Amino acid sequence: MRFSASLLLASLVLSALAKPYWRRQETDPTDPTDPTDPGGADGDGDGDDDTDADGNVPNLGDGNGIPDVSNATNPQCVPFYGVRDAILGGIFQGRCGDSARAAVRLAFHDAGTFSLALQALGDPTGAADGSMIWDPTEVTRTENNGLQTIVGILAPLPAQLGVSPGDILHLAGVLGVLACPGGPRVDAFVGRGLPLNTAPTGRLPNPDDPVPLLLAKFADMSFSVRSMVALIGAHTSGKQRFVDPARNGSSFDSTVDVWDVDFYGETAHGTSDPNVFMLDSDVNIAGNASTKAEFHRYIHNQPDWDEDYRAAHFQMSTLGYNVTTLINCTEIMPASINLTTLTINGTVDPTLLEAATQKYRAPWLVPSS
Repeated sequence: MRFSASLLLASLVLSALAKPYWRRQETDPTDPTDPTDPGGADGDGDGDDDTDADGNVPNLGDGNGIPDVSNATNPQCVPFYGVRDAILGGIFQGRCGDSARAAVRLAFHDAGTFSLALQALGDPTGAADGSMIWDPTEVTRTENNGLQTIVGILAPLPAQLGVSPGDILHLAGVLGVLACPGGPRVDAFVGRGLPLNTAPTGRLPNPDDPVPLLLAKFADMSFSVRSMVALIGAHTSGKQRFVDPARNGSSFDSTVDVWDVDFYGETAHGTSDPNVFMLDSDVNIAGNASTKAEFHRYIHNQPDWDEDYRAAHFQMSTLGYNVTTLINCTEIMPASINLTTLTINGTVDPTLLEAATQKYRAPWLVPSS
């Protein structure tokens, strides 16, 4: 007997919302040689050797948190150091610009068409497979407006670098997070094959969707309420282009150039900044009884959001795959830039921020003329 997708979706929503939230477990949280250790030589709890950077980076002794291919521990990851540099340097130029922001959005639009309901029916489903840069028709869909430029930039790279579309696209996504100061170091897994099919239509969440429908769509992707709320926090570095064309380029919080939790407080309580644009869906999630507690949990709470976002983005970047068949190449990822030491009286100091960027992103920055 073949059940309808709507019935399957309803049952999957209930099961996904009931699941405990997943967190990555460190092998040994007290072992300074463990590459997943939240400790580190400097004792600041982030696993690197410098108090200004964080993100579970092993102690490389270089003081800048930038893993070099000479430190590679997995031979299968060696080619991906060059892929990292091509994206973080050649495309993002080491900064939280529009290309980095677009890459984060693109990662969600690529993976967000995954559906447990379709999978259970044996029907074609989306996945974190890079189909957005593999099938030229996907980026023409209305929901993908604004992604044409980043798709055009990334689409040639699989052939040029000998890497699958999914690996290119989702490395760009996690590197886009890191390009923004404060962005956490999301685990980077590679080894995806070519997409099996074009992503189905009608699966992505929409800013006009009511909260119950948003919860259903995220649950159909396998996300808990907390994971959904953590993921939308990526709007901290986002800008809107098409929801209100008259306000093209408006950001979703007042600190668009850093990856912080101001998005949560400003969305929940409002802001007087005229350059901030709030999506109806974000405002509704901030106030809905089903999601309010999780949303408010991140207000002034960067550490918890960092941890939850890292886990949720990693989950997103592997949707449709058995993780045990992929290769963990997190070793290529540079350190996150810790905003705590750059903050004076509650505000990130621009001079300190630029100094940290120059230090931790030096290989990828474009020299000033």
